[in-house]
Amino acid sequence: MAIKRGDRIESDRVLSFEQVVAEVMPFIDTPLRLEIQLGQARLTIRELLDLEPGSLVELKKSAGEPMDVLCKDRVIIRGEVTVLEDSLGLRVTEIVDSDRRV
Repeated sequence: MAIKRGDRIESDRVLSFEQVVAEVMPFIDTPLRLEIQLGQARLTIRELLDLEPGSLVELKKSAGEPMDVLCKDRVIIRGEVTVLEDSLGLRVTEIVDSDRRV
């Protein structure tokens, strides 16, 4: 029997790690869209309309502060921006709420 509590379903059925992996395997290669959030800013409509090439927008995040990686609007990872040859990358520094990953 399953009981829904919040966004989690609790069940009296206990799965082994192998059973969880077996249930997830059909979906293991499903692509997911990740978003890396550099920072946020709040602008008035006037300030937005006044933007032009070369304008600077101050973000509410300090330099060196970890970036958030979101999947389906939920932060799942935090990391540091790094340069990989000619592109940007992210070095993972934290897995957020690892109990809910599966």
